[in-house]
Amino acid sequence: MSFRKILLFALLLSCALPVLRTQEQSPPTIRTNSSDDIILRPIPGEVIILAAADVQPASAEKSGELAEAIKTFNQVLWDDLSFSGFFTMAGKSFYPPYPIVRAEDIKYEDWSALPFKVTYLTAGTLDLNGGVLRAELRIFDMKQHVMSFGQRIGGDTDQVRAVAHRWADEIVYRLTAGTSMGIARTKIAYSSRRGNAKEIYVMDYDGYNQQAFTHNGSNNLFPNWGAENSHLAFVSFRTGKPEINIYSYKDGSRVAFPMFNTFASTPAISPDGARVVFSLRTPRGDADLFVSNLDGSDRRNITNNPAIDTSPTWAPSGRQIAFASDRAGGSSQIFICDSDGSNVQRIMKEGGDADSPAWSPDGKWLAFHWKPHLSTNYDIYIAEIGSGKIRQLTNSGGSDESPAWSPDGRHIAFQSNRNGTPQIYIMLLDGSQLRMITSQGSNTSPAWGGYFRRESDN
Repeated sequence: MSFRKILLFALLLSCALPVLRTQEQSPPTIRTNSSDDIILRPIPGEVIILAAADVQPASAEKSGELAEAIKTFNQVLWDDLSFSGFFTMAGKSFYPPYPIVRAEDIKYEDWSALPFKVTYLTAGTLDLNGGVLRAELRIFDMKQHVMSFGQRIGGDTDQVRAVAHRWADEIVYRLTAGTSMGIARTKIAYSSRRGNAKEIYVMDYDGYNQQAFTHNGSNNLFPNWGAENSHLAFVSFRTGKPEINIYSYKDGSRVAFPMFNTFASTPAISPDGARVVFSLRTPRGDADLFVSNLDGSDRRNITNNPAIDTSPTWAPSGRQIAFASDRAGGSSQIFICDSDGSNVQRIMKEGGDADSPAWSPDGKWLAFHWKPHLSTNYDIYIAEIGSGKIRQLTNSGGSDESPAWSPDGRHIAFQSNRNGTPQIYIMLLDGSQLRMITSQGSNTSPAWGGYFRRESDN
């Protein structure tokens, strides 16, 4: 049973009836994450082999002063570009052995002699004046022997990671013709226990720059982002009982939202930022899904079923909602319905226990964690809405739960106890490039934020 269900059962003060099986069920046949099953989209028009030459100091006399910043920039840029999933990264051991400071430093004949044909090369310089870091960065077309585009990026001396993230996203955006804006500057919210309390934290997508968003010393759970990262909704026990909290992410101000004096959980803000769906205990003692405006007005029960309905997630269109419910016989399963609660459909019928659905940005997939019948642990799966095909993404020996999509739909974050305590992991949709991005405390329920507004070139 997942943590969400454990919490629901404890707070509802009701016991679910045991599941009676009239006959043994065979484990479902699940297609695993092979290259024939998972295709990362959008697909580039060509295979792009990208070389990332180390940035250099703009002037030799500042090489010592800039050494640490250059080292950090080069590693962050490489990691960002590699994890984007768009490029084949050309190993640096093959590069011609000379620094690139100016465009004329590129000897195209030497690059053409490599055992593979580099498509694009990124190179540039860092400078430091008056405490301001300045990057001059360029992309070169190695087939046409010309510079394709460039960018000047400035920042404080402690913002070298942010500068590298911005350049990585620009490369992804430009070299994919705008089909992706990259993920290097995205944020992940999560619940972190560091001591007696569980606070909501926000970090960069790669696990750096972790900062507490709540500071109330209680348990704060299930964060969810609003449109354009305008708000964070979550469940808080700051008053002693679970209540929905919605805060502005920009200034930290609290949005007025009613306290129901009963169990409320798992809020999800609609794609247009105007509504919120959440689970609320009814007078029957079960939990239904309710939809209201962001301030709690115009509240409507959209499921009205004597079962436990929880973990709602909006379709990108805002016209459908996926959720978990035990209405099918005692174990939690994944369902979808229209945003008014009509047209309820069960997504999977293979049994077991499933929870925490998350809709992909393109609306094609639902990710969820699932423990099939006879299985020991939860793993991350995705179900194709149109065909009903189910594909397994993880198989770690621990429990992998609470998947969250990156805004480009090419990556998934999730929590896992595979190494002991629950931590946050990220990976490409095909299961490759797995990274553990938290290590301090116990960390659960990742929520991957959307895109911030793109900045113009300096």
